[in-house]
Amino acid sequence: MWPTWRENPLFSALLSLVLLGLIVFLGGKAYQTFLLANRVDQPTPMERTIYIEGIGKESMVPDVAVMTFGIDVTADSVANAQKQNTDKMNQLIEKIKGLGVAKEDVQTKDYSAFEKTEWDYHENKSVSKGWTVSQKLEVKVRDQNKLSTIISTAGQGGTSFISGPVFRVDEPAAYEAKARTKALADADQKMRAVASSLGMKVEKVIGYSEYKEDNSNPYGYGMGGVGGAMSEKGAGAPTPTIESGTQEIKLHASVTYLISR
Repeated sequence: MWPTWRENPLFSALLSLVLLGLIVFLGGKAYQTFLLANRVDQPTPMERTIYIEGIGKESMVPDVAVMTFGIDVTADSVANAQKQNTDKMNQLIEKIKGLGVAKEDVQTKDYSAFEKTEWDYHENKSVSKGWTVSQKLEVKVRDQNKLSTIISTAGQGGTSFISGPVFRVDEPAAYEAKARTKALADADQKMRAVASSLGMKVEKVIGYSEYKEDNSNPYGYGMGGVGGAMSEKGAGAPTPTIESGTQEIKLHASVTYLISR
């Protein structure tokens, strides 16, 4: 316990001077910080960075064509419509597999059943016209030499809907890697030019992000429509020569660099 003023006047005086000096020091620091914070010409120091975007392009040759086939059947009941639809779809699936399409490349899509109604103006009410069962089949065609034959085959036996092909690359990772390398080289070249113009040097990379543009251009080949089956007159009808062409992957690499003088 510290002595009182009466017990030790010298110690008390020295302690008072120390405390006073500390108060003056802290007050001066606070005032200096206040002045710096309010001066427009001296902002708070920040790291110098530049943000550069590089672009890399790579051409891809599609190796898969995706086709969608649909069959719609209308009957007096759901059960009858289902049976007729199933028979037709199963026949189509077997024909497509017979052309060399693997089982894992055939997938059923969008199975539905709904009542078909029409407005009767004489009765002033909706009248049932039966039940429609619809299902679609998605097929990946890997041998594009068979694509026209598969489309022609699907046009037989009451197919209601044909859409595609949508061309794509099944394993695009290798193309993406090449595009990324080009994008980073582009960013590096731009960074060096900017740093040289500013009279700065690059210390290190402190940020990175990327995104790809989707430049796929699927070729659409449409036949028929919902509720309208293709007639047997269309069986074996010639189909156009279909070319897959090429697709371009365009990757943007955004790099943030730390620079200094």
